[in-house]
Amino acid sequence: MSAPTEVKEVTRRARGPSVAWVTLFGALIGVTALVPIFPYVGGGGYVPLAVPFAAIAPFLLGPWGGVVASIIGGLIGMFIAPGGFPLGLLDVVLTAVLPAFFVALYANGERYWALNTACVAAVAVFTLVFPYYVPGAAAGFETPPQPLYWALSAYYWLPSLLVAVTPVGTRVLPRWLRGEDRGRKYLGIFITILVSLLVWWLPWTRPYWYLFKYPAALAIATFIGYTWWVPVLSAITAAISMPVLEALARTGLPKVERALW
Repeated sequence: MSAPTEVKEVTRRARGPSVAWVTLFGALIGVTALVPIFPYVGGGGYVPLAVPFAAIAPFLLGPWGGVVASIIGGLIGMFIAPGGFPLGLLDVVLTAVLPAFFVALYANGERYWALNTACVAAVAVFTLVFPYYVPGAAAGFETPPQPLYWALSAYYWLPSLLVAVTPVGTRVLPRWLRGEDRGRKYLGIFITILVSLLVWWLPWTRPYWYLFKYPAALAIATFIGYTWWVPVLSAITAAISMPVLEALARTGLPKVERALW
């Protein structure tokens, strides 16, 4: 087969996901919202299995197909699993859409690094000031101890920001994710998920801190308590994605553009 023919064949097989694929995976995300994997401290809800399934959606369906599937899954989960979506539509965004959104950006860092950088920076600024400085004392929040509070916050956003703006995110990760070396591919998957979920955790927690008027000491304890939890969740999510990607690669189905199989 000549080189032009090979390019034409790859182009023919690389296409966007079908509506059926997106809908079906969205339904799967919705159903997994029924499965709790971690309870909220103090009760009132739980982290659903939908979070890791939403995070791997861009690996399977391409960046924006994965985000659309997570929107569908979040809407389904909101109705059938209110314990996993206690804030309703806001939790559709926080619990389902944001994990997929950040993974989509990091997995395609050579294309979306500017958008990714802007989003991570916005999350960092928002979570540094909300709710303890804005609205702060006006809403009954005490000032947290500094520089401890901002240093602990940086654990979640600084690595993600550095990956987004450096060659690690713009060249290395995209190359590893789509390369033939399985070891690097799976390491790239874990790193992509880790930096995505670290920055996701910040906006995901803040509405609860505001609604339940977390005192500064509890915020500090929460920062510390979740330092192990996000990496463990990332490892679980990576472990879920790997056999699924390998199975899809063996099916011979037309490849989805920007997917990892």
